[in-house]
Amino acid sequence: MGNTSGAKYKHMMYNVSRASQKSGKKLEKAIARYVDLMKKEEKAGVETKWIYKTRLKANARLKRYGVTQTMLDAALAKKGVKK
Repeated sequence: MGNTSGAKYKHMMYNVSRASQKSGKKLEKAIARYVDLMKKEEKAGVETKWIYKTRLKANARLKRYGVTQTMLDAALAKKGVKK
C-alpha cells in the first residue's frame, strides 16, 4: 500500500539541502567539451561529418548556457588550440 498519509516524504522534517547539486560543473564541462572537439578537428586536419554534427550540438549547448566567445577564446588559448 505504501505511505497513505498523503505525505510526500516519510520523514517528518525534510531537509531540502539533502538533495545533491545537479548543475555544479555544467558550464566548465561544456567549455571543456568544446575545446576537446576543436583539438580533434585540428588533429584530423579536415572537418568530418561527426565533427560537424557534434559542433552544432556543442554550439547549441554553449548558447543555452550563455557562454561568450571571449570565454571560449580564453579556454582555447589556455589549452593551446588554434581557433
